[in-house]
Amino acid sequence: MSPTPEEKARAEKMAAAKARMAELAAKFVTRTRGEIATMRDALARVRCGDAAAIGEIRHFAHRMAGTGATLGFDALSDRAYAIEKLADAQPQGIAPDLSALARFEAEIGALDVELRMLAGRIS
Repeated sequence: MSPTPEEKARAEKMAAAKARMAELAAKFVTRTRGEIATMRDALARVRCGDAAAIGEIRHFAHRMAGTGATLGFDALSDRAYAIEKLADAQPQGIAPDLSALARFEAEIGALDVELRMLAGRIS
């Protein structure tokens, strides 16, 4: 028995939606790679005394957490959210202590690993 016109239309819509989600996921991975590099650059500036660069790290982490969750990339979203919360915990205008800097570095590294695993699954 062949599919009805409605079933065909529904299947075509589903295929188009899946293709669009795959396209969005690929764009997210590409953008996030660049943003992780930017976060690392910002962390280097923090180490040199630019406490305001924490805001830049927070901005990218917040964006990754939200977009990652929207796309269903929960593990990556959780990693980014941890960085966002770490940034929120820092006193404004004051450079983080060495312990906080080490946590930022570790969390950004873990985020990068998660992104690499995600990229391997969607490519």
